[in-house]
Amino acid sequence: RTVFYRWKKRLRAYGADGLHPKRTSARPGRPPRLGLGEERAIVATALAWPTWGPKRVSLQLARQGIQVSPSTVWRALRRLGLGRREARLLAVEGHAAKTAGLLTERTRRALRRARHVAVDEPGELVCLDTFFIGKLKGVGQMWQITACDAGSSYAWAKVIPARTAEEAARFLTEVLVPAFTQAGWKLRRVLTDRGSEFQGEFDQACRELGITHARTKPRHAWTNGFVERLQGTILHEHWRVAFRRRYFTRARQLQESLDGFLRFYNEERPHQGYRTQGRTPAEVFWGVAAHTSVKEA
Repeated sequence: RTVFYRWKKRLRAYGADGLHPKRTSARPGRPPRLGLGEERAIVATALAWPTWGPKRVSLQLARQGIQVSPSTVWRALRRLGLGRREARLLAVEGHAAKTAGLLTERTRRALRRARHVAVDEPGELVCLDTFFIGKLKGVGQMWQITACDAGSSYAWAKVIPARTAEEAARFLTEVLVPAFTQAGWKLRRVLTDRGSEFQGEFDQACRELGITHARTKPRHAWTNGFVERLQGTILHEHWRVAFRRRYFTRARQLQESLDGFLRFYNEERPHQGYRTQGRTPAEVFWGVAAHTSVKEA
């Protein structure tokens, strides 16, 4: 009805010519990139007045002869991690702590939150988790247990019929440990949540293999963020696509499909994280074994 009355209004105002489609002109191209001097001016102004928003910063820069839109100011600050007012205030406090020795308790807490998991090599920390794939007709309920090496981003996953400690222990002893041994690394520590599948037999297997088992705090899922993010990637890039292309009737078919995606993820898929630095997880994880084989040859 709204479209009808809008066209009726045009007909009354402009006659039949008002019913012709409007001509749309081409949108202007992308503006040139922000120069280094302009970016430094934005940061300097934002840190000089950390409670100002992008529009006020833009107006202040205009008084200095620098013409940048508020959206450009916001994008530049967000790219540098200063998009939020709290982040700019924290940057000011951090600078004052270094120069004048003024370090508040709030700054200490924020600096403690900013740290990340640091590992030197594969095997130093492996993160594990499970998630529910779904209840498939003719197959039943299926789960997935996933592992991600924090030092190389290398991924393992297995389709299991139940989320039990026996399945988790079998995944550890039959999949993870042999892979690290073959690659020339030692699996030292695993990180899991407090689920029942990571207790009992799984704890016993860790003790027998000399692996340290660490658990996340209750309601702190982000502590195990490596594998949480990996499971999200597998869900979005594989399962949601695979279930729309194929009808699975057996658990073996699910595992074969998952193995194919993991080969692509570990060996071909581009990675941009700070751990891989442009390399694939396989290049990092299998580096020792590859180097040893070449040397022996």
